[in-house]
Amino acid sequence: MTKKSTPSLVAAAALAAAAAGAHAQSSVTLFGTVDIGVAHVTGEGTSRTGLSNSGANISRFGFRGVEDLGGGLKAGFWLEAGFSPDTGDVNAGFNRRATVSLMGGWGELRLGRDDSATFLNTLLFDPFLTNGVGGTNTFVMNGVPTIQISNAISYFTPPGLGGFYGQVQHAFSERLNTDPTVGGEYNGARFGYRNGGLHASVSAAKLQGLTQAQDQRLRNVGLSYDFGVVQPMLLWASHKRGDVEVRGLQLGVKVPVGAGEIRASIGRYDTRGSDADWRKFAIGYGHNLSKRTQLYATYARLNNSRGSQRAIGVLGVAAPANVPGGHSNGYEVGMRHFF
Repeated sequence: MTKKSTPSLVAAAALAAAAAGAHAQSSVTLFGTVDIGVAHVTGEGTSRTGLSNSGANISRFGFRGVEDLGGGLKAGFWLEAGFSPDTGDVNAGFNRRATVSLMGGWGELRLGRDDSATFLNTLLFDPFLTNGVGGTNTFVMNGVPTIQISNAISYFTPPGLGGFYGQVQHAFSERLNTDPTVGGEYNGARFGYRNGGLHASVSAAKLQGLTQAQDQRLRNVGLSYDFGVVQPMLLWASHKRGDVEVRGLQLGVKVPVGAGEIRASIGRYDTRGSDADWRKFAIGYGHNLSKRTQLYATYARLNNSRGSQRAIGVLGVAAPANVPGGHSNGYEVGMRHFF
């Protein structure tokens, strides 16, 4: 009786193994960007010239993977590190993203270091993707920018909600009270609508500091419409740190031209209750040699009010010294390659 049942048991085991293999299909991808250029930036009476990086897209490399768990459930991971191709220096660890995810018809639950919800809006509604001499200042208006956050739990709504999407995010502080360099507790959310050419989104967050005077409150709203021949963009942001609030309003546009794209923006940044204000204008062009390789050039100018002395800088070429009320210019030419 045992001998007769053995072939059936073997067949059943083989079928089960095959089914398990079909459900547990997985993939791992190596990806990245190398972006390097030459930049020249000026303040009042000072200037700097040198090799820059990440003028069009952030230079980075990473690994990402997805495993099909069956029943509509998937698991995934994402490890991403930034680096400076002008020097070859790699940032400490996977500083840009280090997450593990569980995904299904109900959405995605993501754990680890990730982009903050409030930063994503400034990225998506800036024609320069916050990069290079032309990048928006709406995420660096008032002190240290809140770009990536550690110790985060994020939930993303699933696709197929009629164009609506959402994200809620909480990051634990996990710091010693005596260490101001480690990020505090972050609570943020982002909600939007994207359908056809229309894209609108709003986000808000609070980052708790060591004292109430160091608490940060961030808000922004983005709006764009892609007409095919032109894509105008609007971005409004507020960054309050303690009692100081800076508000920014930027108008941007992208215009496809043959194998390339013209990008331009004009922004106004106001410090509430003072004259520490500034204005910025930028225009650039990116020419695609292929789907992965682009040549680009960008020019920007920044004008300060009497209480402000900001200057344009880029990764690899720091902003030069400036004087209150002074001007700053910057240009950059470079090459970006995806892999």
